[in-house]
Amino acid sequence: MDRHAHNALDENNIVVDSPYNFPHCYAYGCAKRMNIIFTDKDWTPIHNLFSPAARSPEAEREKISQAIAIFEQKAGAQAGTSADKSGTFGEMFSNADQHDCVDESLNTSVYLQLLERKGLLKFHEAAKPAVRLPLFHSGGWPHQSATIKEINSGTIYAVDSWFHDNGFPAEIITLEDWRDGWKPDSIQRHNTDPTNFE
Repeated sequence: MDRHAHNALDENNIVVDSPYNFPHCYAYGCAKRMNIIFTDKDWTPIHNLFSPAARSPEAEREKISQAIAIFEQKAGAQAGTSADKSGTFGEMFSNADQHDCVDESLNTSVYLQLLERKGLLKFHEAAKPAVRLPLFHSGGWPHQSATIKEINSGTIYAVDSWFHDNGFPAEIITLEDWRDGWKPDSIQRHNTDPTNFE
């Protein structure tokens, strides 16, 4: 794993003890956290997703995207954050069971570290979470995302689950495009409530 990814977790006092016991951030800016307990049964669908292993970086990124959805579903059920809505501002400060982009990026960084520890990634490694700022990048509001690095090419990709409700696959896009203000063409939601984005 990229040492910067580890440092980003250290800076937020996030310690990943094992693939079976790891922290979960919520309530905006990781204001609250709890430990998530995984069993072998919880890991089974993730292991199945990576078996057989991807044959290309592109295929592995698709598996990573889907794995983030599984992590969110299982962690959300334990943490009470299953109803987390896409984006931030529609629910900002009104519900402690919601995530902002800081929560999402730190949780996803933990999940990526766990995938590495389990030996499930061969084309990528976790990298330092990235921030896009309105003064320097498109998008209007500051925004943060977990990232991965493709090992052979060195290309960095944003792994961003903030755009969708809890439990949907994460968006994976080159960091360059993400910093230019990229957003998905459609927002995946469990409901039709309007949500304000950046």
